[in-house]
Amino acid sequence: MARHDDKLAALATMSPAQLRGEWLQLFGAAAPPVGHKLLALAIAHRVQEKAKGSLSAKLTREIETMVRQLGKGEEIKASVSVTLRPGTQLVREWRGATHRVMILDDAYLYRDERYGSLSEIARKITGAHWSGPRFFGLTKNGAAA
Repeated sequence: MARHDDKLAALATMSPAQLRGEWLQLFGAAAPPVGHKLLALAIAHRVQEKAKGSLSAKLTREIETMVRQLGKGEEIKASVSVTLRPGTQLVREWRGATHRVMILDDAYLYRDERYGSLSEIARKITGAHWSGPRFFGLTKNGAAA
């Protein structure tokens, strides 16, 4: 760990030429034409990534998908693999009303009542049979308004 910290500290004192050499060693390619501060940050990120691990390939793909959606001005939808933790709030607008659901350890709280599934809540809101995860935008297809 000390070696990792020493390497990070050394980046602050490296010249642009030294940083480009460090980049070549870490990435196996010439450094991009960016300023030395940005180069140092990118190298620091890579050093930490090597020491502590990186994001999973799946999570990286999900983030890239969200960035593309954002770039196109699209609404960002959570992936199917999202784990809903207690305390998370789901918000859905339906026919001019905003509906909020709180995720609990073993249930869902909607308008001060506990429910066993999101589908029960979606049915209560719409009066029709809906997939709760789809209604709240948690599936790839998202919700239809």
